[in-house]
Amino acid sequence: MKKIFLLIFFSILLVGCQKKEELKTPTDNIESSKLENKLLIYPSSYIETISENSKKFLPNDNTILKNIEEIKEINKNIASRTTIINDLDNIQSLSKTEILNFINKYTIPTMPKYNGSKKVATSEINSIIDNRNLANVEDKKTLQRGIIVKRANLRGFPTSIHFFDRSGVYNFDRMQECELLVNTEAIILHESKDKQWYFVMTYAYVGWVLKDNVALIRDDSERNFFLNNNNFAIVTAKSITIDNNILDMSVKLPFSKVDKDGYEVVLPIKGEDGYVEKKYITLKRNEAHLGYLDYTKRNVIIQAFKYEGTPYSWASLDQNVDCSGFVSNVFRTFGFMFPRNTRYQNTSIGNITLLSGKSNAEKLRTITGKETSLLYQNGHVMLYLGKVNNKHYIIHAAASPYMKVVVTELNSNTPYLGNIHRINVLY
Repeated sequence: MKKIFLLIFFSILLVGCQKKEELKTPTDNIESSKLENKLLIYPSSYIETISENSKKFLPNDNTILKNIEEIKEINKNIASRTTIINDLDNIQSLSKTEILNFINKYTIPTMPKYNGSKKVATSEINSIIDNRNLANVEDKKTLQRGIIVKRANLRGFPTSIHFFDRSGVYNFDRMQECELLVNTEAIILHESKDKQWYFVMTYAYVGWVLKDNVALIRDDSERNFFLNNNNFAIVTAKSITIDNNILDMSVKLPFSKVDKDGYEVVLPIKGEDGYVEKKYITLKRNEAHLGYLDYTKRNVIIQAFKYEGTPYSWASLDQNVDCSGFVSNVFRTFGFMFPRNTRYQNTSIGNITLLSGKSNAEKLRTITGKETSLLYQNGHVMLYLGKVNNKHYIIHAAASPYMKVVVTELNSNTPYLGNIHRINVLY
């Protein structure tokens, strides 16, 4: 009787969920064999959330374009086309000269710059430069590895002082390089003079990050548990805030079990000794997925529209998003690993067709709606949505005049179509 009661209870529960949102069983794309049955206390299900504005762009079918093994091969191809990707698995040591070269590639932005309404002073700049602590850079024969435990800003210099172009303009901090998401690996190369900053190497970037945002890893087993775990859940919401910790779309966390509220996962936190510790949290079923999402054009559009209206900030400062960060986060939910900036994305991703010198009409004929396409112009990337009522549309994190993620018609009346110089089709 008890078993029958439980079956009836869960059947009612699932039917109730279906009335609000589409309930889907996750596919077995977690890179390994099926999750052990003993972990599945409650029926495993993913609640798919679709925005109203995205519906007119969704294709009728949901054909899987590539499976996870094929996506891994695509990632290898992307890495082979650019020198910006760091192979963290195979980096075992770095010389003092190599580390200094990484640090010195950053230069102070052209002045003047403003920290809010106040002009950045020369004395502040000198202090920032000195804080790099270059006299104490050492050879690293053994590399200390760490994990990002709080969404962090990666900076060109060890400072939180903003370098805005103009007083009162807060979207373009020229000291900001990119955001680092929770559970990102960071190899620690150097420490600032004030001991508040680490200079780190990540998969797609090097730069300075506040030490408070990094927990140290003790050994390979700990590294593999957090960073190479085959059983994981991935955040599919635009972002989730749990205990004042922001988990962006595409954050991967080791999976523990499915319970009545959602997916129990392991969040890395920083212990009192500076090393990583485990904290168990629950992600709701409409906020995360077990393993990567199936790579379909329909799913790409659904994920992209979750960012619609999100404010724009250069290099994703202050929990906002920029154009390359937007597409990187969306495509990471399927297992893709992109370079962080458009400068490197546009020469390394997918099958590339150059469009420079073509007329607007020729460009539109080249862009089709069957594949998943990224459109690049100098310093900007846009995701092609398709054609509705004989009009072409894109979604992108746009700077001026929009300053947010918007859907834009792609036509000769906008600056976007004429400036597109290549189309990158993701296979």
